[in-house]
Amino acid sequence: MPTVGRVLSVVGWHAHAYRRMWRGSITVSFLNPIFFLLSIGVLLGTLVDQSNPDLGGLTYLEFVAPALVAATAMQTAASVTTFPVKAGLKWLRTYHAVVATPVRVRELVAGVLVWAGVRVVVACVLFALVAAVGGAFTSPLAVLSPLAGLLCGLAFAAGLAAVTSGTDADQWLVAIFRFVLVPLFLFSGTFFPIEQLPDWIEPLAWVTPLWHGVELSRGFATGELDGPAVAVHVAYLVAFTAVGAAIAVRACETRLRR
Repeated sequence: MPTVGRVLSVVGWHAHAYRRMWRGSITVSFLNPIFFLLSIGVLLGTLVDQSNPDLGGLTYLEFVAPALVAATAMQTAASVTTFPVKAGLKWLRTYHAVVATPVRVRELVAGVLVWAGVRVVVACVLFALVAAVGGAFTSPLAVLSPLAGLLCGLAFAAGLAAVTSGTDADQWLVAIFRFVLVPLFLFSGTFFPIEQLPDWIEPLAWVTPLWHGVELSRGFATGELDGPAVAVHVAYLVAFTAVGAAIAVRACETRLRR
């Protein structure tokens, strides 16, 4: 089992480095979701609401805002566990220096994931506060939406850390953003119900962590929760995180032995 003190030392290392670069992350972690909320949820949402869409009695703003909490978590987690992890393993080789100390690989990976979780929670809380002020949430349970974002973000953080650690080619990172994260953002229930997707694509959405995060966050934001469904969403995201973390540890161990 990872030692808590060593894991926290890795988190502290990332936090210390982040003090010099936090301004550059504002766009991805905060401003982009706000722009989507205003342009899609508010401006376009006004036109969508006039067409009486089938959104379960929600306005388009109420439909989109909680989903953007989960999408924010995905984007923030990706910003922590793709290029920075590649830099630590290959470009700057700072991870080699870390494991030269008493910190073990599993503690390094755990620290990276905890740091990703911290970043995700901060981004989701800030976005949820803005959305709440804008009247996007209809239930007191909306305070739990950042928790759904955390579970979603950790699932992506673990999975992306595993992929980044296991691949040597740098171009994979760009491909992940273009051909994985962007389609997930568009077609995992963020902007429209996945029931509107073609029948052969809809099952693919079910197995994405973002869809589970979106459904969980939307359930909290609207108060329309189904106990078994919540359990499935939470179990899926936790299992995805555990498997991704295990693969990331093994991949990092292999890379750091080179």
